[in-house]
Amino acid sequence: MLIAKITDSDFFGGEPQYIEDNARYNVRGVVINKSGDIAMMRVENSEYYKLPGGSIDITETPELAFSRHASEETGLPVEKLGYIGWIEEHKNKRKFCMVSHCYAVKTAGENVDTNQLALSEERLGYKLEWIPYEKAMAKLKELSKNCKEYQMSFILKREYLILEKAKNIIESASGDKEE
Repeated sequence: MLIAKITDSDFFGGEPQYIEDNARYNVRGVVINKSGDIAMMRVENSEYYKLPGGSIDITETPELAFSRHASEETGLPVEKLGYIGWIEEHKNKRKFCMVSHCYAVKTAGENVDTNQLALSEERLGYKLEWIPYEKAMAKLKELSKNCKEYQMSFILKREYLILEKAKNIIESASGDKEE
């Protein structure tokens, strides 16, 4: 199920423009630990955060790719909770569309390794932080209001929409949902 289509018009106004012929496919999602906190990757020397995720290797399904990224970025084994949907980022200034399949997983077990970030993620200085759901939502919303960077505007909006869509899964996994 489609979560949203984000376009330049979300930030600059005007009519949405959709890019149909230059798509890149990734995975993103929510990793929940035993305390019910959400894994967020903080970009070092900035206030920005993103959810775990990344590219899909040619030999992987999107589900396997997300499990791999979630484990690499947290250093923990994970188990699937559910498929959240997909989100499209139509980046007209960059002339491509990013399609991200989104999943929710929970940590399963103790540390198996320190996080194994990809070289590009290490260069960007990503650091893992575990943040309560409501605090993560508030942080993403506040950062979005003040963001002037083109790429980061898309990322912050995307992460907020993914977390918003995953709220019921997160509450169920955290044991907070009232019956």
